[in-house]
Amino acid sequence: MNRSLLIRLMRKRGVCSRAELTQDSGLNQSTITNIVGELIQWGLVVETGVIEGKKGRRSIGIKLNCEPYKVVGIRLARTFISVALYDLGGQEYANKQIPIRNSEGPEAAFAKMKALIAETIRSHEDTVKAIGIATPGPLFRGEGRIALMTAFPGWEKINLQEELAQQFQLPVCIEHDAKAGALAHWWFAEPQRDRGVMVYVAAGQGVGAGIVADGKLFRGALGMAGEIGHMSIDYNGPLCECGHRGCLELYCSTTALLKKLGKEPSALGTVWQELRRREPVTEEAVRRAAWFLGFGLVSIVNAFDPDRIILGDELSSAGVLLLETVKAVIREQALPDVSSRLTIELASLASDDMLIGAATTAIDHLLARPSVLLC
Repeated sequence: MNRSLLIRLMRKRGVCSRAELTQDSGLNQSTITNIVGELIQWGLVVETGVIEGKKGRRSIGIKLNCEPYKVVGIRLARTFISVALYDLGGQEYANKQIPIRNSEGPEAAFAKMKALIAETIRSHEDTVKAIGIATPGPLFRGEGRIALMTAFPGWEKINLQEELAQQFQLPVCIEHDAKAGALAHWWFAEPQRDRGVMVYVAAGQGVGAGIVADGKLFRGALGMAGEIGHMSIDYNGPLCECGHRGCLELYCSTTALLKKLGKEPSALGTVWQELRRREPVTEEAVRRAAWFLGFGLVSIVNAFDPDRIILGDELSSAGVLLLETVKAVIREQALPDVSSRLTIELASLASDDMLIGAATTAIDHLLARPSVLLC
């Protein structure tokens, strides 16, 4: 447990001293010295040379030796699969995306996924230590399978975690895509933050939320917490594939946006081009989707009392129009004392949050069990 604690602190700090680890961990100096010595001997930690400490004191810097240990991150979406290779520090080494179609069925799409994973691992076989996969939800995380993927039925019959672990003989971590995005944002966009409640909203082909409180994901009893896309905002609304009416994602997902505009899924890029040209029909459709998203988020604000909301995934490409519309709705609908203290931002990570988050779940698994890295 103490090894894991120190490894996590080093991941967060980057280069640090043994004295800083003593202060941050609450462990005594001899324990720090012994554990760090052991980790250096194992090759998990390296010394970096002299660094300046407080009051000009000099000490030997140490950091995690991230590069020799790799993880594979996978994002499964309704229209594509992305697979990438990262080290323990989140540095990307390879990234490839392939299209999939619901007409080909989940088994064929899963076969493509496995082939792409094998291709990614092939040249780094000795260094890959775990696989992380982010999926749409609802997700039965404890069972390793999707409960429902709207617009792409059949995935619920495949145990992704079990089958991937069996084929690649590696630990496989599975997470809902919004939760994976939330974890990635907390780790990499604001790595020095320790406290607070953040809601990461993945508004793409579906809609979900990841809730992080003081650095820990809130998953709920079955791992389905944050499944806001199937929260009804109109009991007389259109019928959803989940069996309920008026689900939020029927109004503010990019799937719903494209349907409103009469466009195919492949045309999403043209929607953002039209928005930049301020074409009235497109601008109004995006504003409408943003309004519904904001309306749904009012309930999340009231239920979880976050200090910040991050708007991510495909709909975040709507930029300022999305951000300002959501802010306006929450200001109008939530209590003033609550909305005035709430920060709402667009996701700041340059890459795919959910893909990085998939890798992050695998990294987190390894950091909690550092002995696995030696296998």
